[in-house]
Amino acid sequence: MRRFCWLWLLWGCKDGSEIAEGKPDPQVDSDTSGDMPFDSGDSEPLPVDNDADGYDSRDDCDDNDAAVHPDAVELCNGKDDNCDGVGDLDTDGDGLRECEDYCPIYTLWGASGDGRSISPVGTIQEGIDLAGASGCNEVRSSGGTYYENIDFHGYPVNVESLSGPAYTVINGQAAGPVVSFQTSEGPDSRIYGFTLTNGAADGGGIKVYTTSPTIEGNIITGNVAQGNYNVGGGIWSFNGSPTIIDNEISENDACWGGPEDGCDGGGIDARGGEPFISGNHIVDNTAGDGGGIWLAHSDAIIVNNVIAGNLADDTAYEDSGERDRDGQGGGIDVQLGGPVGPTITNNIIQDNSASAIGGGIVIYEDKDGYGDGIVANNTVIYNRIIDTDYGAGIAQFRRTDPIIYNNIVAWNDGPGVWSEDEIDTLFTYNLVYDNNPDYGGLMDGSGTGNFSGDPAFTMVSADGAWDNDDLHLKVGSPGINAGDLTVFDVVDGTRSDVGAYGGPAGSW
Repeated sequence: MRRFCWLWLLWGCKDGSEIAEGKPDPQVDSDTSGDMPFDSGDSEPLPVDNDADGYDSRDDCDDNDAAVHPDAVELCNGKDDNCDGVGDLDTDGDGLRECEDYCPIYTLWGASGDGRSISPVGTIQEGIDLAGASGCNEVRSSGGTYYENIDFHGYPVNVESLSGPAYTVINGQAAGPVVSFQTSEGPDSRIYGFTLTNGAADGGGIKVYTTSPTIEGNIITGNVAQGNYNVGGGIWSFNGSPTIIDNEISENDACWGGPEDGCDGGGIDARGGEPFISGNHIVDNTAGDGGGIWLAHSDAIIVNNVIAGNLADDTAYEDSGERDRDGQGGGIDVQLGGPVGPTITNNIIQDNSASAIGGGIVIYEDKDGYGDGIVANNTVIYNRIIDTDYGAGIAQFRRTDPIIYNNIVAWNDGPGVWSEDEIDTLFTYNLVYDNNPDYGGLMDGSGTGNFSGDPAFTMVSADGAWDNDDLHLKVGSPGINAGDLTVFDVVDGTRSDVGAYGGPAGSW
């Protein structure tokens, strides 16, 4: 017969018959008061704190070691000291245990650690300075809002968010540029995956001063130009050659506080240098000139962008003697070319407005020794001019001589193509259709290969929204294989189509 002989000194031993007969067993806590080792209805022992460290076995991953518990400091000792499940693992596979791994440097707003993933620093600036000084050169930022203005201080540091721009925000508190690159930074100085907002400076979102950083995958929105020049609501690049790729640059204003005379580059202002601007959505920005992009003395490459819904509305100072509204370049304003001139290719330039000159694009002013650039394989539609007839789609002004070919210019509210000078010989193989009117100024479309006809886009509407259109050409479009005879499509190797998806850069 099975016998129960616990605590025999106090109770003695009893056989199973007494229990079977329903008699109370003093070895069982029948009233569930917790004063005995077992409850009558539970076969598991009550929690105990064997090592007397203040944590019982439910929370303590080693209840026989008083130094191990959830509030312990993680040490590199082969144990999971703080019971977080990480311990001394090498989670990123770089050969270093997590507890000793100081690269990348991790940030979490308001934290006060040393930069390890288990102990992040509290600001991105701390992360940049620590990474740069240690040679780690990698910063990873957890989601949340960081209230700071950061400067890369010349360090070749790659700063990435862990949660993406929708969940990781740097708020510049209207205290200067949100991000500054102004100390010889090169392409290895990179910011990726943040929302940059509430900056107020020349370059409210990002200031690039004689440097060449990488600006990738960010949302740059709600910034204003405020400073010595009032330029670059989203990004200001002065004699720099930044790589600006795959960003959303939206709702920035170069004319904060007005009047709007002299405030340039709502989305991007580039003065000098060779910026590479590709794959961005530059939308709904505002400036006096260059609602989307403003260039001066720059050899910028502008390719595969959507430039839409931007406004150039330059309001003159009172009693200045200038036209009351003189905004130029709703989408892009090339004020002066660089030594070679800008290259503007394979962009969608849509629904932009200028009060005076060039609703979509204007090549505005020439200077001896500088190039006026190339405008090729763009789709320029539904742009408008407000107060004049100086080119709702593409405008040429003041002795410039840009090379313009393989573009689609359609449905613009004002002259589709307007020229102050005779440049027909430089205007070739363009589809110009249903503008109001098609040509203005000294343009008549007599250059080689120009033609008319409905472009036959896959999907397009005049609803003012660019993001529900598909501007690829349908089978049977007159724009297929109708471009310059010496230019070929990257997709199929045939003679180039016209518009944003034709030519060597048309595969985006």
